[in-house]
Amino acid sequence: MEKYLKSARIFYYEKIRRPPKPVSDSLLQQIRDTSQRLESAYSRFENECNEDLLDSIIYEIQSLKALYRYLLKQAKENGLECAEISVFGREVI
Repeated sequence: MEKYLKSARIFYYEKIRRPPKPVSDSLLQQIRDTSQRLESAYSRFENECNEDLLDSIIYEIQSLKALYRYLLKQAKENGLECAEISVFGREVI
């Protein structure tokens, strides 16, 4: 009898009630955060006049774009659905 209860317990916890994947939640949160940081960088780029600061913002935008592409690839490898978005009408990819 205990053997059947043990196999039922294993079936319930491993097949029916799978634990949530915290990796996917954190990955989606990282994608959202990176997207918001990219929007902020584009906004600062459009409002900045100093050439030195413009250079640093351009490098930041390029860095965030690379991070965003990496996170999207990770999400696709994990089987997550996430639409590629554009920021202020600019393609991120």
